[in-house]
Amino acid sequence: MKSSKGFVHIYTGKGKGKTTAAMGLAMRASGWKMNVCVFQFMKKGISGESKASRLSGGRIKIIAFNQTHPIFYHKSVRKKAGEILRKKIEGDLKIVKETLLLGNYDIIILDEIINAIDQKFIKKKEILSLIGLKFRSSELVLTGRGAPKWLIGKADYVTDMRLVKHPYRKGVRARRGIEY
Repeated sequence: MKSSKGFVHIYTGKGKGKTTAAMGLAMRASGWKMNVCVFQFMKKGISGESKASRLSGGRIKIIAFNQTHPIFYHKSVRKKAGEILRKKIEGDLKIVKETLLLGNYDIIILDEIINAIDQKFIKKKEILSLIGLKFRSSELVLTGRGAPKWLIGKADYVTDMRLVKHPYRKGVRARRGIEY
């Protein structure tokens, strides 16, 4: 039996697995005929999870905002790119708010949104507003590195993925199907 109260989940930390855990939850929920909406922040391009969502019978919807972090731009335009990204995120948050208010999803995942908070692309009051808009029975999942203490305090579940060892440290690039 489904609980009438939805909870707030956080998957954070420097270790691999934050998005993977959130998508595992999405897959589990879709198996129980629950509807999931995933919003991807700070990511660009096609991911394995977006491809796999097509196999869910429409139960997992992924909306990729295709945002590029300023670090990927030349130094001379990074500040301007940061301002553009901040405006883009502001507009994308309106879509998230509308979705939260509708209450059509059992689980809403805000993938990598914690990175956007940590890097000051989203203000504390905007996130607190999002959490407040969550439909009572919906689960809200936030992923990303650097969850601040005030956000952890608002969550019901918090998992900190600890980095112990990763091939990236030896120069291995992100691999399709493993890291994206």
